[in-house]
Amino acid sequence: SLTGPHLYGRNDVPKGVAPNFQWFSDEASALGEVAKATASRLRPEKMARVFMESNHLKDFTGPEGQTRHFGCSLSKVNCPVPDWVYRGWAVPPCCKETMRHLLFYIDAVFKELGVRYIVTDGVLLGSYKFGGMLDWDADVDLHIHNDDFHLLEEVVQHRVKQDGHFLRKHANNRSWLLQANEQNYLLIELNLREEHWDPERVWQVPVQGHLFPAMEDAHMNLSAWYGMSFFKHRLRHVPEWEEEERPMFCSTPYHYNCVDEPNVASGKDCRVAGVC
Repeated sequence: SLTGPHLYGRNDVPKGVAPNFQWFSDEASALGEVAKATASRLRPEKMARVFMESNHLKDFTGPEGQTRHFGCSLSKVNCPVPDWVYRGWAVPPCCKETMRHLLFYIDAVFKELGVRYIVTDGVLLGSYKFGGMLDWDADVDLHIHNDDFHLLEEVVQHRVKQDGHFLRKHANNRSWLLQANEQNYLLIELNLREEHWDPERVWQVPVQGHLFPAMEDAHMNLSAWYGMSFFKHRLRHVPEWEEEERPMFCSTPYHYNCVDEPNVASGKDCRVAGVC
């Protein structure tokens, strides 16, 4: 069955075709002479997609080293990320790539239009830990400078629409939500917040190979959200004594602070393990 935990096999592999052609091609010739008549139903590409979707898989790396992506894209509806994260699963790689794209995109737009902002929350924590986005974080939070927040409605939303993405105002009137498209609900949150920060004294922090602005003494911003032990592998705002009695794991729902469970035990500092 295609919905089982294994990829289907082939006994009639056509000769002279590229590696994995018989498993992933959309051409009838990939089926071989025996099954050509059923090409519309059995095309390998269709079977591969059914297999990947039924087993909640997003990337497949074949024996020849090529990785094929079966997840969402900027033009499609995204995976149900809340369902993944609330189950304790990591964000699918395709969804993480969409958020990375949107973060890089809005950074370039803000620089061009003169909108001042800083990265906060989970993406800042990931930057401090290993210079990237956390695998268990389902959105990206940016703090827009109070004096520039009005530009989101007056200028930025029109630019985003022109570029083919989607920007909508949150019901609280203190946030705008950037999406790849209207049906894709992976979010870059553009927030108006109370914390003061000086745009002339920002730090630059790395995220996925690119530098982004953060408030001066950004570790103080992190400690306000995650406690002074934010380098530890733990849930935020959970007393350490509680974690000793009930350890937290990457599969614990809402565990946005998880890094690398095999190498960093619950409650342990990821710097000591050499991961951060």
